[in-house]
Amino acid sequence: MKKALPILCLLLLFMACKQEKDCSYIKDYYQTIYLAEEAYFLGDFQRVYDLISEVESHCALLNQRGPYEMLKYAEAAARIGKDEKALQLVRDLIFEGYEIDQLAQKDAFVQLAAGPEWKAIALEYDTLRRQYLHTIDLDLRKQVVEMKDADQYYRSMLRKPGINRDSIYKIIGRVDSINDRKLKNTLDRYGYPGERVIGGYNIDDQQVDAGILLFHVDDYDYYTTTLKRLIEQGKAPPESLGNFVDSYQRRVKDQKKFIYGIYDNVGEEQIIDYENLDERRVSIGLPPRSLKSRVDSLRRAYYGI
Repeated sequence: MKKALPILCLLLLFMACKQEKDCSYIKDYYQTIYLAEEAYFLGDFQRVYDLISEVESHCALLNQRGPYEMLKYAEAAARIGKDEKALQLVRDLIFEGYEIDQLAQKDAFVQLAAGPEWKAIALEYDTLRRQYLHTIDLDLRKQVVEMKDADQYYRSMLRKPGINRDSIYKIIGRVDSINDRKLKNTLDRYGYPGERVIGGYNIDDQQVDAGILLFHVDDYDYYTTTLKRLIEQGKAPPESLGNFVDSYQRRVKDQKKFIYGIYDNVGEEQIIDYENLDERRVSIGLPPRSLKSRVDSLRRAYYGI
């Protein structure tokens, strides 16, 4: 029996590694999550639960800004009576940066929050929160904020009347070059600096997203290759690549055609090979345009915006 235990441990480790290795987020994850988000806004919580459960069987869950699939999964579990799963996900969400009081205010968790299991989690919350804070890089968060501020500050100066635009454009060029080097270093060392790397809104009451920097960098080969690899691994949001490529296309002289159709106000005539647009979008983890439109509409109606 003693000899069997190490073998069993090795087998479990191998299976865990194989599961992670076999997960292609582009192929196995994103599209199902978009369907689950649609089901959530339609109130079909059983479908939300079933879809994300299937994804979870072969991919580690993300909690992307926008879909926030782990939160929706937890809410769906609570609403269909899967209390044990919901409570497990609540603990997981604390390690995603959620505060226990924030979660307790969700309608889906009202009954759970009154129970002993939730109260046990609440007693652990301070310890769990400290553990979470040790997993994020606050120095990198500060750097991303500084990069964004510099990116926007000089561009905002272009709107001032009488400004010497040529001199401002030179400064913008230098800032973009510095940000480009810093962003590449960040992507190479940490992956995309999303909420799992630098924390979310409740760290300092501000949304910190490096995505805007991708609109102002030009190394096409590096960013397309690096972002595609990170998206495949679940370490960068699919829109990061779409935003970079289409904003790059927009800046190319005499080239106003887009590849991934990230701009909602762009018509078919401005998109290269429009008939195959959805195929290209899906190939980098973006939803088909029609599905995106449906989910966006449902989200606006749900939140009253």
